[in-house]
Amino acid sequence: MVGIAVGAALAVIGLFVFEAARFVMVSPEPSVVAAAKPLQSVEVDPSWIKSGNPEFAQVEISRSADGSTSHGLWSCAGPTTFEWQFAIDETVYVLEGEVKVDYQGNQFTLRPGDTAVFHGGTRATWTVDKYLKKTYTLHNPGPLGKLWRSLVPAS
Repeated sequence: MVGIAVGAALAVIGLFVFEAARFVMVSPEPSVVAAAKPLQSVEVDPSWIKSGNPEFAQVEISRSADGSTSHGLWSCAGPTTFEWQFAIDETVYVLEGEVKVDYQGNQFTLRPGDTAVFHGGTRATWTVDKYLKKTYTLHNPGPLGKLWRSLVPAS
């Protein structure tokens, strides 16, 4: 019994050391100068567009070593209404403009300084009257996170 406990403890310590080393080895170097990363035009599935002729742009700023999390900037020039389909979890923080959101039966408006969380596998209808610029963090909770969410839904 003691041997099993010692083996399990060594395995956990080994995993911790491996993850720490991997994080250090693949982490980007700290910034020493400003880096220009302009937004680039992007296309979305045309069936998502409900009205208008939106212009979408984005830039990824960083990505975690394991690829499960990324951060960036995104913008939309309207007027437009579109359905956004979230493949993975997304947290947004509005920098400029305004968007009216219809998400899981709730309607709300996001303005500069507001934040919202959208779960992977869901959809939201966004209405942008003029312009919206936001930061985003995308995170893949992995199979265990998705399983947990399916067993214990958010209240």
